Amino acid sequence: MRYQMIFEKKLDEVLSYTLKKLPRWLGTSITEAVEKNNLSCINEIRLHSNSFVTFIADSRNIKTDITLTQNDINEIIDMICEGSLYAHFDTIKEGYISIGKGIRAGICGRASVENGSICGVSEITSINIRLPKRIFHSADYLFNLLKENDFSNSVILYSRPGVGKTTILRELIYKLSEENPPPRHAVIDTREEITPFMRGELINSDIFISYPKGIAIEIATKSMTPELIICDEISSENEAIAVLKSSNSGVKLIASAHADSFEELCSKEILKELFSHNVFDYALGVKRNAGSKKYDFTLNSFHEADK
Repeated sequence: MRYQMIFEKKLDEVLSYTLKKLPRWLGTSITEAVEKNNLSCINEIRLHSNSFVTFIADSRNIKTDITLTQNDINEIIDMICEGSLYAHFDTIKEGYISIGKGIRAGICGRASVENGSICGVSEITSINIRLPKRIFHSADYLFNLLKENDFSNSVILYSRPGVGKTTILRELIYKLSEENPPPRHAVIDTREEITPFMRGELINSDIFISYPKGIAIEIATKSMTPELIICDEISSENEAIAVLKSSNSGVKLIASAHADSFEELCSKEILKELFSHNVFDYALGVKRNAGSKKYDFTLNSFHEADK
């Protein structure tokens, strides 16, 4: 089953906030580049040492005339860390720095490794600032799928990175909160990416911020009596175990995973145990062609696949 949804554009307030977190000279240069290229919506700002700045807008890579040195990258890192690199030590090891309002700067450089684990990152050479957007109606298909079954199904979204899974989850939370009465639902927002726009709004959600995902799923199941738990990528064995325990308690899960096809999704070792225990009823593939303003959804039923 396939379904197409047209994006609704809105003014980019997130970009304005982000530019205030960067050196003034860079913010001015980016603003000029945005105006020069007549861009209304930027998804990523990509910064590289000894190279040029690029944007991703409407799934297109756009090269600018802005070039950066290693000293520029160091200055940018210092500013987004607000002068305290140590305060972001734990997330830097995981490859990102939180800027606030759900904005995340992915980073890479030279890793220090002990016993197979990253214990530090230095000589940062690349920064990828991902700008979260609220896209109205992006969750309509998923919401209707859940509602027609009285919110009694579990669904896993899958796509390549950067297509829009988190955006869909974010909009789903709004839809659930607007339902009368809203189903009880808990949101596991480990990296503060799902719920940044919701602070201070009347959202009928139990939101776990910065909790380790597996632990949060267990606490939510035991303490908040949810009908649904919503989280982003399931990426570790501990998280998968927590999901299985929650499912065995009767809680339905809406989650996501990185995969470019249903076959690739089903082949992932971390998820195989969940699929074998029928944790999910449906897998919803999300795709978007480069330069397109449409989502394509592909629905797969695990029950049909098992026949």
